[in-house]
Amino acid sequence: MGVPKPRSWIPSWCCWDIDNPPALTMRLNILYACAAGFTSANLYYSYPILHILAKDFNTSQAGVASIPALAQAGDATGLLLILPLADFLPRRTFTITLLALSMAFWIGLCVTTDLTVFLVLTYLSALFTGTTQIMLPLVAELSHPEKRAFNISIVSAGPTLAILLARILSGIVANYTSWRNVYWLALGLQSSVLFVLWLFMPDYPAINPTSVKKILKTYPKILWTILAMYWKHAVLVQAALLSYCTFFCVSSFWTTLTFLLSEAPYRYSTTIIGLFGLVGAATMILGPLYSTFIVKPLGQPLFSVIVGKCVSLIGIVVGTFAGRHHVAGPIVQALLLDAGLMIVQISNRMAIHPCEPRGGNRINTAFVSVLYLGQLSGTKAGNLMYEKHGGWLASGGLSIGVIGFSYVIALLRGPHETGWIGWSGGWRLKPRVTEPGEDPEAASGKNVSEVKDG
Repeated sequence: MGVPKPRSWIPSWCCWDIDNPPALTMRLNILYACAAGFTSANLYYSYPILHILAKDFNTSQAGVASIPALAQAGDATGLLLILPLADFLPRRTFTITLLALSMAFWIGLCVTTDLTVFLVLTYLSALFTGTTQIMLPLVAELSHPEKRAFNISIVSAGPTLAILLARILSGIVANYTSWRNVYWLALGLQSSVLFVLWLFMPDYPAINPTSVKKILKTYPKILWTILAMYWKHAVLVQAALLSYCTFFCVSSFWTTLTFLLSEAPYRYSTTIIGLFGLVGAATMILGPLYSTFIVKPLGQPLFSVIVGKCVSLIGIVVGTFAGRHHVAGPIVQALLLDAGLMIVQISNRMAIHPCEPRGGNRINTAFVSVLYLGQLSGTKAGNLMYEKHGGWLASGGLSIGVIGFSYVIALLRGPHETGWIGWSGGWRLKPRVTEPGEDPEAASGKNVSEVKDG
């Protein structure tokens, strides 16, 4: 790591001291969880108020339907093209700059009266909403191996809770005041995050210090190293596919649940259907407990992934076969499916972290890109199965099949296997971890070459 030079605009207590580097305290971890949460929430404020936006912009529902899609597209674009640069730039400056750019475009959303401008600004604001995907690799890097799962679970819980609160808050504020107050409130929350990060986030040195000029010169090579990771790290591919299957099932469930609960025998209002999100969030914010009592005791991430898959499978089976007869079915499915998702995510992030100690943001991009595909395909396939191939039972049956397929992926490659298929090394629980100061190559076995000067 390069040692950052002191800058006058950084508080003295945030400057990097190579002889006494700042520890990842619980307060910092919670700060990073809040930063990740409030920035992720920006992608979801529009969901409950699309009908209000359509009326205000004097257009149809179809005319505003692209707003959340553009937000997700902007976030995905930023993940692929911008966030990998966090491996080469100081994280504090990079994070605060992205947040400031996102806020600048967000101000336009608060005041514009033109739908086309609103759509463009939605994409541009989301393009720089990448704090979550910076914080997760950063916390994994800074954590001691014994506390890594616990710390990751805290940061992961931040976006989960914030996304839920964003939808609830947006609906309530827009119901009693103007929808623009939702966006002004969001701007205020972002400003608070920006200020607190400026006040307390240490000036962590760049992992691979590189000048902006050299970054621009080697930018295509930086992107290429992300693709290279897929065939250099079998554990990354396995973890990404396992998470793909879980996100597929979660997205399919939450999409088709709206159809189930709005039809006979339930016929619930949109308000009651929306409150079902509280059920899933209640289990997902318990991530620190999962990491303490499941992920850490099992040692090897693959084994806790299998446990998480079992939890999800039980929930899907109960919800699929009981959901059409009693509301307890979907409630149990929401609880267990989201709990399983959290266990799987914490475990898989533990598995991929040692692969690229000097490329955490790039490997995170490679990992999360596959998760996005799981969300998209789960939503599409769930809708298709529900509408044209048998309703709730068909969509649930598909999810059961996907979970079954994920067991095949898990069992094809053991936790100590260095190749693509096999169980060399056996079933032992003791993990291989990267200790502070340990040679990354020795811990991970292989490493994608970092971008060189030239």
